[in-house]
Amino acid sequence: MIGYAMQKRLHHAFMMFLLALVLLVVLFPIYWMLLTGIKPKSELYLPEPTLWTNNPTLANVRSLFERTPFLIQMRNSVIVSTVTTTVTIVIGALAGYSLSRLRYPGRDFFASAIFFIYLIPGMMTLIPLYVLMSQLRLLNTLYVLMLCYLGFSTPFAIWVLKGYFTTIPYEMEDAALVDGCTRLEALYRVILPLAAPGLVACAIFAFTLSWNEYLLAMLFNNSRNLWTLPVGLAGLVYGDVFLWGEIMIGAFLMSLPVLVLYVLAQRFVVTGLTAGAVKG
Repeated sequence: MIGYAMQKRLHHAFMMFLLALVLLVVLFPIYWMLLTGIKPKSELYLPEPTLWTNNPTLANVRSLFERTPFLIQMRNSVIVSTVTTTVTIVIGALAGYSLSRLRYPGRDFFASAIFFIYLIPGMMTLIPLYVLMSQLRLLNTLYVLMLCYLGFSTPFAIWVLKGYFTTIPYEMEDAALVDGCTRLEALYRVILPLAAPGLVACAIFAFTLSWNEYLLAMLFNNSRNLWTLPVGLAGLVYGDVFLWGEIMIGAFLMSLPVLVLYVLAQRFVVTGLTAGAVKG
């Protein structure tokens, strides 16, 4: 019995050590961004980097807001990411439900086509997208980013939700239909609560893709007031001069919404595993 207790304590200590090591690896970049962002200029370019500063300053924050329209660019990122995520979930849920629950000619073909569309490398679509958006006169607007990001996030959401809806028993939906629900009501009241983890996963994917994407946002918008945060932070590099203080504090502020989203989504995923499983 003593040997088993000692083995259990050693196993617990080893697991805690591994957890601490993982946390160190994950959190150190965030700590380094914040540290670099609050260091004075005199400490940023020392031959030997330091892991702490005795003279924290907000000068880099002030410089960031003076050099760039940071709040405007954050607003652009929030608008583009929120709209893209919302539309992705709506289209993904409706299309995924259609492909998994309804029977009609060409259903399997459409499902396969969506899957192969998702496999197309994004770099291959740059020139066609630019030509198309130019003809639609959508360049230098936020709409061009929303439409392009939907082209990448929607096929993923449809395919994931199609597979998730397929795992939900048909009997639960049939019971809702017998109780007088329409197809859309059954989808909203029964299917979506059970598919909450899949919905959250798709939402996180769509939001993160839209929030962090750089290349399309740089190519399709030329105005600084229409840039999103990744492009705005890249604009702090002047030739071979890197404004590390402004770049790092901007990157730290940019990462906060994503961190909050992941923290909130973890609890929602656990809740979604059992939501709607029983009636009444």
